[in-house]
Amino acid sequence: MDRYQFEDAISAYLENELSLSERQAFETYMNANADAKELVDTIRSTMKSMKNLPVIKTSDNFISNLSRRIEFEKNRPSKKIVKRPSKSLFGFTPLYAGLMTLLVASFITVGVNLWPVNEKSVDIAPAFTENISETPKPASTLPTVPPDSKTILTAANVDSADSTVDKKKKYKLDDKVKFVKDQH
Repeated sequence: MDRYQFEDAISAYLENELSLSERQAFETYMNANADAKELVDTIRSTMKSMKNLPVIKTSDNFISNLSRRIEFEKNRPSKKIVKRPSKSLFGFTPLYAGLMTLLVASFITVGVNLWPVNEKSVDIAPAFTENISETPKPASTLPTVPPDSKTILTAANVDSADSTVDKKKKYKLDDKVKFVKDQH
């Protein structure tokens, strides 16, 4: 007898339903294996504890009521899973699809406004290089710059970003100011 045959014959052994030769083979296998004997003892104690449980009484029509209830629950309309078409646009819910559309539209609008239309439409305002206390000259006397892209960069007389030109006035204060370290 192998282990599988032994496990199949446990309940028949405990209920005394085995023939004499099957019973001897069963007990021989059980005495040779300690695990098999422990398994039979565990099942025997479980069966005894089940027999000692109190008997639960039910009504005569319990089975028929149970069968009806099972059928009702199986066919219940609210329990059926109805697959509804998902409300999404390209994987986005309507809220997120609207927000994404708004963001794309604003990105395109900002991009179009920042992109220059053409290079010739650049308007150059003349720089005021005169003394502030003087009255400004009328616009007709100011030099005109042709709208050619090569002359736009060379049209200015003085580069306002040129840091090599020393614009500070040199004051001679030797007679008027006396420094501490001067020993004259």
